[in-house]
Amino acid sequence: MVLIADSGSTKTDWRLVDEAGNSTASIVTEGLNPYFLPQERIAAIVRERILPLTTTVDKVFFYGAGCGSAVKADLVRVAIDTTLNTRLPAEVHGDILGAARSLLQDNQGIACILGTGANSCLYDGQEITNIRPSLGYMFSDWGSGTVMCKDMIALLLQEKLPPVMLTDFRNTYKLERPEILDHIYNKPMPNRFLASFTPFLLKYAEVPECESIITGNLRKFFEYYVCAYQKKEEIVRLSFTGSIAFRFRHYLTRAGNELGFRIQQVVQHPMDGLVKYHNVTAPLKSLHLRR
Repeated sequence: MVLIADSGSTKTDWRLVDEAGNSTASIVTEGLNPYFLPQERIAAIVRERILPLTTTVDKVFFYGAGCGSAVKADLVRVAIDTTLNTRLPAEVHGDILGAARSLLQDNQGIACILGTGANSCLYDGQEITNIRPSLGYMFSDWGSGTVMCKDMIALLLQEKLPPVMLTDFRNTYKLERPEILDHIYNKPMPNRFLASFTPFLLKYAEVPECESIITGNLRKFFEYYVCAYQKKEEIVRLSFTGSIAFRFRHYLTRAGNELGFRIQQVVQHPMDGLVKYHNVTAPLKSLHLRR
């Protein structure tokens, strides 16, 4: 029995999987990004929400935002291993490796994440061979829910959006300028706060100001996170996962086409692909290597 976790900055999907590859339980907790949560808080969430599920778990495979750094990955691993009674130590990896394994299995290609944050990697079918530095929502993460909504909120605070949008925003969220600024500058998790306005951005996606934000962000995503890897004609597979990629897939596909990229698939959640990887692809690889 294995426990697989896919963790973004907003939420974590957990899936308990038996030896036959059948999902026997699933649960959603808050995101466990070690850049925003201390080890003690991560351990407490695992203890309260996950421990009751793990009486027969042999191993945990955890893929998380913020876990690309060895130091941060070890922080999460310790929080899991000191809390859960598993037979083997947990494996903790960055969420981009989880995306690559989910989307590409043992095939070569480029895997991309567009959710609360953004990331991408070049994958050779076994491991990541190149990755663009993820600089967070302050310096990169174009196309993410955080950055696109940050751009929208900037126009809203400057009253540069149509009056109907300004009125609808106030009626929907009951937030005024001082409260918004307090959330962003003084309260924890400003990235989650900003990304929470994604439904509003999607609702008004065809308004010129919003469409410009969406298309401009997605073009910047391709320019930074995809164009750097290799020539466009050499890219065999280009796939996306994440809530933003899925909800804005029409705009994503259009931006890719305009830049000469053909997207193979857009998947909202990587979990089903990770279950397949750990119960089909990875075991078959191990069997092949032993022969």
